[in-house]
Amino acid sequence: MVILRFFLAGFLLPMIIGCTLAATRGEYFSYPLLLDAERPTLKHVGKLEFRGAVEIRGARLGGLSGLWVALDGRQFVAISDLGRLVSGLLKYDTAENLVGIDQVTVQPVLDINGLPVKGRRHDSEEIARSCTGSWLISFEQEHRLANFPTLKALPEMLPIPLGLADAPANGGIEAMTVLPDCRVILFEEGDDDGQTTRRGWITPWPPVRASDWQTLSLRVPALFRPTSATASPVGLILLERQITLLGGWKARIVRVPDTELLAGAEVIGEELARLEMPLLVDNFEGIAARPGPHGETLIYLISDNNVSPLQRTILMLLALPGNDK
Repeated sequence: MVILRFFLAGFLLPMIIGCTLAATRGEYFSYPLLLDAERPTLKHVGKLEFRGAVEIRGARLGGLSGLWVALDGRQFVAISDLGRLVSGLLKYDTAENLVGIDQVTVQPVLDINGLPVKGRRHDSEEIARSCTGSWLISFEQEHRLANFPTLKALPEMLPIPLGLADAPANGGIEAMTVLPDCRVILFEEGDDDGQTTRRGWITPWPPVRASDWQTLSLRVPALFRPTSATASPVGLILLERQITLLGGWKARIVRVPDTELLAGAEVIGEELARLEMPLLVDNFEGIAARPGPHGETLIYLISDNNVSPLQRTILMLLALPGNDK
């Protein structure tokens, strides 16, 4: 692991060219980044248009693994696998490119007793908004799902799917979202074992018992694993991750029509883009989407720096054109 980190440090550390420091409130800072430091005019990857990216630095910001963005694109909430909620505002330039963050606050995720989650129970991985306005948070290590009426309220624990308790401790529900018809969908990350099928579950909202969850599966390329999911105007969008010693970090952004998300289905998504060196890439674990003002679908990615000085917390904005639906 140490060898891998030192290798990745030399291979992946950022090259920030011609950028100025943009300060957020207090101790939080964001630095604009290019899609490709060697090709500063590059604006497309796969079917997606690059709309800006920033590196975020500040106390208690590490480990961000899930992301939610408001419909107007102004507010964001990210979940840390250290049991923290990070919220703030997003800043754009006149061309609607992402250029920074502002008014950042950090607060603990609470347990059912109103205390900050701790120990093995603090590994919060994904966040989503239910159709009733509550917040869903998934946890690994001790696999569970919590429903928060507000982000400062005490949670209600939801029944988890049958079989989820047997998931790898660090390979549970990292991909979760709520579909437009209010169904909740989950995908298991699983082991880094090269398998090309990952377990999934889907249920109407709200689940009352474990048997309410019905199974489906996700087909992925070898060595890729699902790390986040989001509903969008063009269907379910999944984020998948790969890490290898020679290839470093890679990320796939995949689209699945909502009509294919049925119990018993094997889901095979359409790849919209793949991020890998020399493009801007890190340990992308969170994804969010919203409709853009010109018919496009705006897709946000956030990376988990594993609380390591050798990695970065990157927030990236990409756009799928409105004529690609």
